[in-house]
Amino acid sequence: MVRVVCILALGLFSMAAFASSGYPVQSFSPGDYKAGIQNIDFAQNRDMTLFVANNLGVLSYNGTGWEVHSLRQGKKQRSLAFDENTNRLYVGSQGTFGYVEDDWRYVALEDSLPPAFRDFDEVWDVFVLDSNIYFCTFQQIFVYDGKTVQPVETSLRFNRSFLANGKLFTQTDKGRLLEVRGRTIADAYPQNLSNRIISGVVPFDQGYLLFYNSGEIEHTSSFGAKPAFGQLADALRGKYVNHVLKLSDTRLAIATQTAGIFLFDLRNQTFEIITKEDGLLTNACLRTFQDYSGNLWVGMQNGIAVVDINSPMRFVNKAIDLHGSGYEAFEAEEGTYFTTSNGIYFLPRSGSSCTFLKGTEGPAYGIQRIAGKLYAGHHTGLFLLERGEARRVAETDGMWQVKQLASQPQYAIGGTYSGLFLFRIGPKMELIPSGKIAGFEESSRFFEEDRQGHLWVGQFYKGLYRLTLSEDLKSARAEEVSASYPPPLDEQLILSKIDNDLYLSTRAGIFKIDPQSGKIAEAEIFAGEIGEQIVYLLAQDREQNIHVYAENSIGFYKQISPNNYAFIPSSLYQLRYSFNNDLLYVSVNTRQGVMFNANEGFIHYLPELESHVGKDRPLLISRVVNVTEGKELYARKPFSALPDSIGMIAVPARARVLRFDVEYFQFNSFSDKQFRY
Repeated sequence: MVRVVCILALGLFSMAAFASSGYPVQSFSPGDYKAGIQNIDFAQNRDMTLFVANNLGVLSYNGTGWEVHSLRQGKKQRSLAFDENTNRLYVGSQGTFGYVEDDWRYVALEDSLPPAFRDFDEVWDVFVLDSNIYFCTFQQIFVYDGKTVQPVETSLRFNRSFLANGKLFTQTDKGRLLEVRGRTIADAYPQNLSNRIISGVVPFDQGYLLFYNSGEIEHTSSFGAKPAFGQLADALRGKYVNHVLKLSDTRLAIATQTAGIFLFDLRNQTFEIITKEDGLLTNACLRTFQDYSGNLWVGMQNGIAVVDINSPMRFVNKAIDLHGSGYEAFEAEEGTYFTTSNGIYFLPRSGSSCTFLKGTEGPAYGIQRIAGKLYAGHHTGLFLLERGEARRVAETDGMWQVKQLASQPQYAIGGTYSGLFLFRIGPKMELIPSGKIAGFEESSRFFEEDRQGHLWVGQFYKGLYRLTLSEDLKSARAEEVSASYPPPLDEQLILSKIDNDLYLSTRAGIFKIDPQSGKIAEAEIFAGEIGEQIVYLLAQDREQNIHVYAENSIGFYKQISPNNYAFIPSSLYQLRYSFNNDLLYVSVNTRQGVMFNANEGFIHYLPELESHVGKDRPLLISRVVNVTEGKELYARKPFSALPDSIGMIAVPARARVLRFDVEYFQFNSFSDKQFRY
């Protein structure tokens, strides 16, 4: 299967166009929503409740759970439209159409039609336009003005209809484009293609793009029609295009019968594909819908999915032939190197898939540039990385990472499984092994040099050490600093350098080290948001953002001015179970954003895309139940107007337990709601 993705949109690799989408996808099976397999239309009301046309009824989703409404028709539901002016949900079904109001009371409208027009089959499309409701079938189009239903004046037979740029378009059963104007039908724009069914009409460049089931694309305007976007059309050929949706940005969502969802950027003319490999239940996608929060919902032949297409994060893993749990990524001039639990991979700058570097089998760790050359720590020692190849330059008892000494820049120190290892920089600016540094035997995954030239080692299980190196750097005197401090400074320590200062992440918050006195005190900058949480990661990227992964929060501190930071909660929280929690790490040597290591590959994260724009969508109480007596004290009707004033609910003295049912569409993930009281 060809998987086409615009990696330029990620800004991570300068690749041509082909790889995985990596968008977060949540799928709902028929077992989740307890209804039929097929879902072919969506709508959303003012309270953000989502409605889905299912072959066994209308589904509603309020952010916490699904409900199924049969409407007492016994008919398959085909199309939906919500009218905010009347607070009605209009429904098109098999042989019937109407609306839902109050507490799911269905009102059929076809009975008011003249008998000659009542024999129709599926109402495939419903549109709200200029205070009229249009119910579109293949035999006729019906117009409801709020009082009466009238057919349009035509003898033609139709296929699917479309609302685009304030105009209602339909087509003949042979695919000729028409415009619906009130109750009349008129020819629309010219076409070069005939006997092809249109699947989408999209406003573009003073005209319209016509998408056909065949995958062909035309641009039509008053000046004529011509083929458009040939590369996309080639990719769509044979996939059977079901539906095309213009998104809120410059992209189109194209639902296909056999190849999933295509996301096409009209501006960059690049596209991505979302398929079963990304989390869809099937590649047979019937329709898409963008909700008020910008998420993309997908109605499928067998289920429903929601895709966070505006997510600041993408998965980077097996879709580019990158395998194993990730550790670090480093973007060099020739391409990107990845260290994983399997070894070291290389992705050429112009390539679409990774190459495994032979000889690097086994866990690989930190990547650093020293004296212009790139090195990677490994289970067997240290590797030099250049021109897409890896060469071992030292065999040691493991090598977590290597760092150049600021106090003596002609040397570098490597942290191993059992202490520290010394390197000198040779005449060719390449690291030359000098030997193990005596006097310290602890695993040294986290170590930093302070301004005085001391080395600090945070040993996760044993504590914090300060090392003073001998003059020849061959030995060290170690002082266990944490021994003089009570918990939480005795173990589970992670050492980090932020703005050239040393910090400790602990099981009770973040602390700052004073290198001169050796004293450790609570870091005030993090006290407010992080407090006494367990902190698993603290790192600063090249944009001066400080990334924090704590027990109950993930986010970053954005620098506003020197010593002034604002905390931004991160969408990464919903993916926290995907992180490589065994050896949690964040890579900062990428051209844009950072890369968090994951159980499978990496998560590419762009902090600048993190959006926390406030929405006027408060948490909504839909029902209050007196659990003690099994009585409903309050219930909001889904299609009734919201109260314009605060009301009182009488709660009897015998009510020991109350249950509040809430509706909320600002959540961290679909299976893990995060509310604050």
